[in-house]
Amino acid sequence: MMDVFVLKAFVDELARCLPDSRVSKVFQLGPDDLLLRLWRHCDQRLLLSIHPTGQRLHLVTERFEAPPRPPRFAALLRARLRRARLQSVAVQPYERVATLAWRQADEATPSLWLIHELQGSQANLLLVNAEGVVIDALKHVPALSSQSRPLLPGVPYVPRAVPPQRVLLSDLTVDHLDRLQAQDAWSAASLKRLVVGLSPLLATELVHRYPNDTRACWEQLNALRQNYDNQTLPLYRCTAPDGQQHVSVLPLGHAGYRAEPLANAQAAMAAISQPALVSTALNEARTSVRKMLRRRLQKLGRKVEHLNRDREKLKGYEPYQRYGTLLLAQRLPRGSTCATVTDYYNPEQEAIRIPLDPRLSIHENAQAYFKKYRKTKTGLSKIETLLQECAAEERYLEGLAHQVSVAEDWPTLEEIEAELGGKRRAGPTRPSIRPRAAATQPYRMFTLSGGYTLYCGKSNHGNDALVRQVAVPDDLWFHAHGHAGAHVVLKVPSDGAVSNEALRAAAGLAAYYSKGKNAATVEVVYAAVKHVRKFRGARPGQVQVNNFRTLEVAPGLPATPKLSELEEVPS
Repeated sequence: MMDVFVLKAFVDELARCLPDSRVSKVFQLGPDDLLLRLWRHCDQRLLLSIHPTGQRLHLVTERFEAPPRPPRFAALLRARLRRARLQSVAVQPYERVATLAWRQADEATPSLWLIHELQGSQANLLLVNAEGVVIDALKHVPALSSQSRPLLPGVPYVPRAVPPQRVLLSDLTVDHLDRLQAQDAWSAASLKRLVVGLSPLLATELVHRYPNDTRACWEQLNALRQNYDNQTLPLYRCTAPDGQQHVSVLPLGHAGYRAEPLANAQAAMAAISQPALVSTALNEARTSVRKMLRRRLQKLGRKVEHLNRDREKLKGYEPYQRYGTLLLAQRLPRGSTCATVTDYYNPEQEAIRIPLDPRLSIHENAQAYFKKYRKTKTGLSKIETLLQECAAEERYLEGLAHQVSVAEDWPTLEEIEAELGGKRRAGPTRPSIRPRAAATQPYRMFTLSGGYTLYCGKSNHGNDALVRQVAVPDDLWFHAHGHAGAHVVLKVPSDGAVSNEALRAAAGLAAYYSKGKNAATVEVVYAAVKHVRKFRGARPGQVQVNNFRTLEVAPGLPATPKLSELEEVPS
């Protein structure tokens, strides 16, 4: 989260390097992310994000792929900012609102303002004209009450009002802090609620530094305010014990943070935020594929429900063969509507009533029952076949769901989405941010300390690639028995000798990348690759194995000094 100080420091840097930049391209990378490609002696990428997990405004170096069709807001900005130049970048004083002023080549003053509100759940991006009227917004906000602020095309733009219980940094006095302490409310949460634009991290640091000294806390905030006004705010990269990094105007000392001053805030912020941005986007893509899988599983569940209902209905027709046999021994005239007969198939030999078609003779009624019984048997056989196919489909989809949960890169998710038929969309698509990366191999590679090499598939197509392209007949193939999971191939040396440690490492890897990952032990089957083959009608990743053995191992990555993945090696 960018507080008022960090935002001001970043905007001050942007104000020195971006003015007079020309808009080269506008991309809407995701529902909450906008990327402006600017040109001023070099290509620069400015990220404007209103993502709920953290709003941000800074330059990035990562290249991202945009959706094939620009969404509404991006298309508008492309049209309005074409050939426009950035005249200035500024912040609304002591607020988390940045304004980018644009002018056309034939204009002396700005005619458009791109307003970036980085205000928590109400964050937004708006394009406003010279009259202060909203041209459009990334998120439309209707007027739900007299107190709410509408953000719609054609509505005058009104900045968000400061709530009565909160104060701007410029209006903060030591009396405000004294009142908090007098109310026994001297805490990071209370300080954050009082001062507009203060981040939870900075509020926690202030309370940690000055647990009972409100004046010292006010003096620290006042010093930061003077740096704010003089454009001399220092920035620090603060690293938590768990490795998480943050940018702050104070060197954080609580919770074991390590702080180091920043010389280039934009590059540091890009290095800190880009992994989180890509990780968040990858999780969003994972969620999208999971939704596709859930819909397929729900549809499959409804199909199984209908088949079971039909099977129960057909089972009610199974006595028809008995009815036909009993009717053959009867002598009734045509026109009878029922026959009362003794059921010799019942140990009690009770009398039962069999409905008849009065248009048919007794012999014809018997043949009609035999015909219905044959249809029943055929129908039950087909239903059993369909139920078996549904069970296989369910196992297949559960296997894909497991691959989605362990997917580590975009190509793997794309392969799974394509396998599900997700690439046949038509019309506008929801934008999805994703990094532009080189092609990667569809499998992981591990090098064991004994010189052995393990390959582990990332997807069904990766599993097929291992058997068809990577392995040779004498290599060993591994898979968790009874669990959806990855195929693992152990390359066998030319002398054919494989140590027990290498076997158990390969088996543990197959168990680790399976649905049995959290079990204490998993049974793993292994066989020579020459005994592993595709069968007719097999889907990607499905194989038939003969002459296999089993190992009981604990799931885990191989304990090796070197662990490398082919993701970094272009295919």
